[in-house]
Amino acid sequence: MEKKVTYSLSKEERIRKGHDFKYVFESGKSLGGATVALYFILKNSGQPRAGFIASKRFSKRAVDRNRAKRLMKEVFRLNKHKLYPCDIVFIARKGMKGASYFQVEEDFLKLARRAGILREKEC
Repeated sequence: MEKKVTYSLSKEERIRKGHDFKYVFESGKSLGGATVALYFILKNSGQPRAGFIASKRFSKRAVDRNRAKRLMKEVFRLNKHKLYPCDIVFIARKGMKGASYFQVEEDFLKLARRAGILREKEC
């Protein structure tokens, strides 16, 4: 029987608590790309979860920060079925300001492959 892929982003699939973010930052590993930086830690079971950060250092304008978070959420939402169980924190970088969805997705997939959290064989 095939596993059904859902493309929603539920509360259980997001990192929302401060102590969860802190755990990933302190215990996890990090990689950086042109548009996004990733902090990640592998888990034994469950589903991938993600948190999203676009600080004022990224942009003073809330419009830019919100767009960056929307882009990162969309990239995670459409690619989460390709990931091993892990916690990921996305951090927007300056290169994301004028970037398209496809540039952010390409950057994320490249980083996920380097990190070893991307399943090479799709589900």
